[in-house]
Amino acid sequence: MANYKPNRGALLVVLTVVLALLQAGCVSSFLPNLNQTTAGGGTTGSAPPPAASTNVVPTIPDGPIAPPDGNSPNDTQAAWITVPSSSTNPDALAVDVHFDYQCPYCGVLENQYAPLFDQLSDQGKIVLRHHARTFLDGVGGEAGASSTKAAMAAACVDVVDNTLYAAYHNLIFTNQPQEGIGYTDKQLRNEFAAAVGLTGDALKSFQSCFDKQSTLTWVKAVEPNNANSKLNDQGSPMYLFGSNDPLCYDQQTHQQVDCSRDGAVQSGVRGTPTLFVNGVIFGLQDLFNSNFQPSFTSSDALLAFLQQKARG
Repeated sequence: MANYKPNRGALLVVLTVVLALLQAGCVSSFLPNLNQTTAGGGTTGSAPPPAASTNVVPTIPDGPIAPPDGNSPNDTQAAWITVPSSSTNPDALAVDVHFDYQCPYCGVLENQYAPLFDQLSDQGKIVLRHHARTFLDGVGGEAGASSTKAAMAAACVDVVDNTLYAAYHNLIFTNQPQEGIGYTDKQLRNEFAAAVGLTGDALKSFQSCFDKQSTLTWVKAVEPNNANSKLNDQGSPMYLFGSNDPLCYDQQTHQQVDCSRDGAVQSGVRGTPTLFVNGVIFGLQDLFNSNFQPSFTSSDALLAFLQQKARG
């Protein structure tokens, strides 16, 4: 599923196919472009008011660095950034979200559900883990490696002021460009940063991180570590993509299949968006109805679904 092949047919037909899929990991191959924003035209939408930060603005060193909320400083284990939260309940659910910043349906998911996921994270009811995938670099002919640049920028925000990470992440999706256009450096480096509240020394530090591509090595390692069945050195979850259960695919169709099936090949998460709750996989078909309207419109309803899904 690393190749993005947009379907130019009727949207209704595509949505029907998408919702019929058993696993969200196949979704990225069926997507038309749903985005209406145009790149380079300024920042649309607004970020929520940032939390007061007590962070000391770091000086960005030369050489690669890892985001402080990344799961590991070791590139061989880089897999996700945990969205910072002021509190986490002992029984909080682990929610893993695989996305690519250029994936249109990731944008749909984000723009519909980010406020609910963020609210549950802020309340300590879930631990929200972002797996920023980058296999859509070059999609539609864009030449700027926008998926990687956007993920690199988001990781730099986590380095400089992690209280603004979630807002910056959300704003990238709010301003998702049309396929083939990509994000501009002006957007990622200047406009989005200013919109979420990075100013003064913090802004300069972020821009230094962006200019030096300080988080690039860590970000680039996230893709293969999630796309393959890479074991987690920390033990839980067993696989870095967010589950204790392996994922297997048919060699011919590349569709996800039961691992006991003849010819099944074990791998990682091959498409976006894909989500897990306590290691149990779910996707768009669980979160949207047949008319592609969100199935849950409150954080309480979403939490009830996640709790039920986690029980298997």
